[in-house]
Amino acid sequence: MKKAKEHIDETILLKIIENTADVNERSLFKRWIESSDMHAENFEQLKKLNQLTSIDIFNKQKNWESVLKKVKEEKAIPDYIELPVAQRSTITLQLRTFMRYAAMLLILLGVSFLIKIIVFDSQQLTISGKDMKLHEAYTLADGSKVYLNGNSEISFSKKFGIKERKITLKGEAFFEVQRNEKMPFSITTCKTTTEVLGTSFNVYSELSGKVKVSVVTGVVSFYSGEKENGLKLVAGEQGSYNPDLQKIVKDKNVDMNLLAWKTGILYFNETPITDAFNLLQKQYSRVFVFEPNQGSIPLLTTTFDNQTLEAVLDELNLLLNTKNVCKNDTIFFKSIIK
Repeated sequence: MKKAKEHIDETILLKIIENTADVNERSLFKRWIESSDMHAENFEQLKKLNQLTSIDIFNKQKNWESVLKKVKEEKAIPDYIELPVAQRSTITLQLRTFMRYAAMLLILLGVSFLIKIIVFDSQQLTISGKDMKLHEAYTLADGSKVYLNGNSEISFSKKFGIKERKITLKGEAFFEVQRNEKMPFSITTCKTTTEVLGTSFNVYSELSGKVKVSVVTGVVSFYSGEKENGLKLVAGEQGSYNPDLQKIVKDKNVDMNLLAWKTGILYFNETPITDAFNLLQKQYSRVFVFEPNQGSIPLLTTTFDNQTLEAVLDELNLLLNTKNVCKNDTIFFKSIIK
């Protein structure tokens, strides 16, 4: 019998609770929690303890009055509540329960993590594309939808949609924004801001600070610094920000594969094979290398619609008269001599 895994990195448990863990972390957590019934029980108590940090400390009296009302009406009340200071003498039972859970967590995780949970009260939520299924949208509180590419992520307030609609983006995302003329929707990316009332558009950013906004429907304001110095973009247009020049320029969007990462569809029309391979390797997370024996670089005309990698390789070999050899994550295409 395998020995149960006794320890797991405390930060992984916090990420699981906040739904920010990646695939590897989720796998480690699954093996850990399945190795012992005690782990599962302790994790449930950890989640309850974490709920303490989500209570608004400025509404203690309101929370307590709500509980009293539920008791009178014989309704169920939550396991944990934040009570007003004046009522501390009445919470002996809740305090004992809390301390029992805390003691369990001390044994499980150590003092540092327990302090982190009790003291740290993040009002921000972070959603990562790594934790979402392919072509899956994350729906915000206002009904707007966000599609995240690869390692991209968005951060926003837990109160999003109540008084404001503001998001911070790292990487690339496609937005379908619900219209609300009284509450603009804005995305901060690097040193730029994209603001709309309700429309659909793609925002792409690089670590270098470059940002590109491409509009599919509606009108978008895109600026760096003062809004008055920005640009208005309409469907079919895109704005590009260069951090070196600190300037935004507008042009037409002619990229047929702008949303290939989202739709899974790639279009090629007499496209040089090197350009086509650059797009394919982004789509399939492989390196594509063409090794012609002689002659010019061929052009590719075809469409790949959510096909498997194996199907794509078969079609490429047929169109290019090649055979492919796979070495680790690199796929080499070699011309077949007639």
